[in-house]
Amino acid sequence: MRILQLHCDSIEYTPTKKEIKSAEEIVPETKRLEEVVVAFVAIENGDDSSVAQNAISQIKNSMTKIGCKKLLLYPYAHLSSNLASPSTALSLLKEMESSASELEVSHSPFGWTKSYKIQVKGHPLAESSKSCNKRKYWRKNSR
Repeated sequence: MRILQLHCDSIEYTPTKKEIKSAEEIVPETKRLEEVVVAFVAIENGDDSSVAQNAISQIKNSMTKIGCKKLLLYPYAHLSSNLASPSTALSLLKEMESSASELEVSHSPFGWTKSYKIQVKGHPLAESSKSCNKRKYWRKNSR
């Protein structure tokens, strides 16, 4: 699993085009969130429930440090060339969403191209990129 986590003043996104047959059925509309952590997530081959649980645990930990309670899980295939099947990816994203009940969590539509505008905060913890594997460890790759 690859994650790019951004602490944002705001994000606004609009689903523009259904990209895969198994894309979520939605009514395309613009959504805007403020004071939010956006986790761009790519679910990879071999990822399972334990990887998803470890990922959400690490995200919640970093959110505690910055004092943010709102999380947007944003499926973002461009982070990996080793993607899991769409059904696995959607299942794990929904599991991550439901296991962070103490946060205000949502996810952007899976399987859609989206246009977005994002304003990232300007502090040292605003951006981090992480890779999680089945051995349950995280490696921080700061820019």
